[in-house]
Amino acid sequence: MPKNLIEKFKNQKNISYREETGVYEVRKQIDGISYFGSSKNRDEAVRRFIQDIRNGGKPVKGKQPKSVAVPEERQPLPLFCVVAARWLELRKPLIKPTTYEHYESLFRANIFPAFEGRKLSELKQSDCQELINAFIDCKKYRTADKIYQALKSIFEFALGEELIEKSPMRFVKPPQYEEQNGVALTLEEEREFLRLLVASKCDKEIKHALIFLLYTGIRRSELASAVIEDGFVSVICAKVRKGYNEKRRIIPITPMLAKWLTSFELEELRGVRPDALTQAMKRLMPKHHLHELRHTFITRSQECGVPREVVSVWAGHAADNTQTSNVYTHFSREFLKREGEKVNYNV
Repeated sequence: MPKNLIEKFKNQKNISYREETGVYEVRKQIDGISYFGSSKNRDEAVRRFIQDIRNGGKPVKGKQPKSVAVPEERQPLPLFCVVAARWLELRKPLIKPTTYEHYESLFRANIFPAFEGRKLSELKQSDCQELINAFIDCKKYRTADKIYQALKSIFEFALGEELIEKSPMRFVKPPQYEEQNGVALTLEEEREFLRLLVASKCDKEIKHALIFLLYTGIRRSELASAVIEDGFVSVICAKVRKGYNEKRRIIPITPMLAKWLTSFELEELRGVRPDALTQAMKRLMPKHHLHELRHTFITRSQECGVPREVVSVWAGHAADNTQTSNVYTHFSREFLKREGEKVNYNV
């Protein structure tokens, strides 16, 4: 910005006055760019002239302007949080509501507080690395990895929008950790879980929902879609990507589940918040997490003699990577029911 012009004309020098129109004019050409302001009020003419300087002026017709720096006020310097929110807004139609909520929670709790008020162009590699390292130091490796992936995507988006010339994430080191795959409850732990659950002060809907998860192996997010029909529990698979056809899978009502079904009101279970189930499991079995009820169902089914390929169908997994299993194998409902009868053991 030609600051010398602003200072010069703030003092109201070199201002012309046209008596025929009663208009004050302030104009100046520099390197093929014309700056101009006019008004019947002298001070307003100066103000408009200064504003035109800040806006970059206009090229003089017939002249090729020299390279002039864009006025500072016009350079795109958005806040990081604004760009991140825009990135998430554009992803919303492409991802599931639960995934969107997860991103919102990650941003609100872990990313925005660290970069609040910071301009996108100000953030450096060290800022991003320090944020990730803070979670690594707390042994929150999974959160650190999620932050790394989110920041990488946001800055790639900013590059595509030409908001920055290079990403500070280019040389940021991602967290190294071995993801823990959960384990099934032992038979003794399963007995203890049921004992603690019955004796707990949890709402009956939460108690029954946990038992339902234990003896169907469904994911907590699939509970809301569960229906019982013709000896089977049917749920919408949670792992189908948005934009793909909805898929339902069926799990036979095993003897283990049948023992409890008479006390269930499935309509009430469908209204239980997934987070409430996670918290209840953490209170009852601090060394295990909710998803391990799914591990337990899969493990018990195989221990009772159900073939792995059949259990994979119940769990919504691909049996293996062969086309025979994934495309051509279709078990009959009668066969699945017979296999379900095998899941019967003492706890």
